[in-house]
Amino acid sequence: MSAEVNAGGQQLETMNEIPEWILYNSMVVDEEGKPRNLKMDKKAVRSYFLNYVNQNTVFFHTLKEKIDYLLENDYYESEFLEQYTFEQVKEVFQTAYNVKFRFESYMSAFKVYNDYVLKTNDKSRILERYEDRMAIIALYHSRGDFEKAKRMVTALVNQEFTPATPTLLNTGRKRRGEFVSCFLLKCGDSLNDISRTLEQAMQLSKRGGGVSIDLTNVRARGESIKKVVGAAKGVMGVAKLLDQAFRYADQMGQRQGAGAVYLNIFHSDVEELLASKAVSADADSRLVTLSIGLVLPDKFMELARKNQDMYLFYPHTVVEEYGIPFGKIAVDMDKWYDKLVANPRVKKRKVSARKMLQTIAVIQSESGYPYLMYADNVNKANPLVDPVEFSNLC
Repeated sequence: MSAEVNAGGQQLETMNEIPEWILYNSMVVDEEGKPRNLKMDKKAVRSYFLNYVNQNTVFFHTLKEKIDYLLENDYYESEFLEQYTFEQVKEVFQTAYNVKFRFESYMSAFKVYNDYVLKTNDKSRILERYEDRMAIIALYHSRGDFEKAKRMVTALVNQEFTPATPTLLNTGRKRRGEFVSCFLLKCGDSLNDISRTLEQAMQLSKRGGGVSIDLTNVRARGESIKKVVGAAKGVMGVAKLLDQAFRYADQMGQRQGAGAVYLNIFHSDVEELLASKAVSADADSRLVTLSIGLVLPDKFMELARKNQDMYLFYPHTVVEEYGIPFGKIAVDMDKWYDKLVANPRVKKRKVSARKMLQTIAVIQSESGYPYLMYADNVNKANPLVDPVEFSNLC
């Protein structure tokens, strides 16, 4: 049989070498994903801890020895721990262990120990238990408030609340990303704008953030650059760069980079972006890991409901005519649509609104994409002056 890899990253050549916990876990559901023997999940958890977690966890005689080691070797920041006495730190850790938490499923235990707890630099050995991670989070975010730290660690270990991944993963680490989950960027139309957006997206991804980018202002494929007709590569050229960037700029291998691009549905490149997630998409046009989303003004739904044609616009010609970024106009199509259609200096093309809606439904059934943001509904609840033009990754 072909080689497999176990949870410790070791290659396995035969069925006999597959870890016991993997075999137990494979018995939980049948080939169709239906529950078969849920008791096997408990056995998988027990085996995973006895034969993998316990065997691969670095042993320390005392908590002080452990924390000193993690500080001296640049695993932990020191500043947040210095806000407490060692006896207080010890009590917070003990509070976590007093809960006597047990994982209910193998997959939850695997997720924590594979993705979140601290490991040695070569990732071969475990430096934290689940309770240790929760204690560090409580101490850090309580900012020296000892009683608050005890309350927080109890709630964390009991899973009364769970922080988002950036907080769960990065808290207390000397070499870490940020605690913020989501960042939103607007991409301009010049090469400088695109390069800057690419750099910002990679830096944010490196720090553990999920990033969404609005590409509505990027000129469409075939538009002119410096009056040279047909020079623009369009939205997909930028999307492909971002797709590669997020795969490259992960969080030191601990967590994959994640990003999404949004496009207003009245942008001329919308069909090409949709096709990137179709089952039939070839390697050149497919977006492998980058998520996609569409911004849908009410005007689109009105045209689809009436089974009328819709016009897709070329953003650069809109900017040249009105001096306003297309994204600002496209989010308010109730006001602008008829003006754009009637203006012969705005380049446009006609498609069926209902067929566009059908295409979206088909692509969603195949891939789960695109995300949809209903612009007018969002902005009815928006208390700010500027409109919300796109959404986030998650």
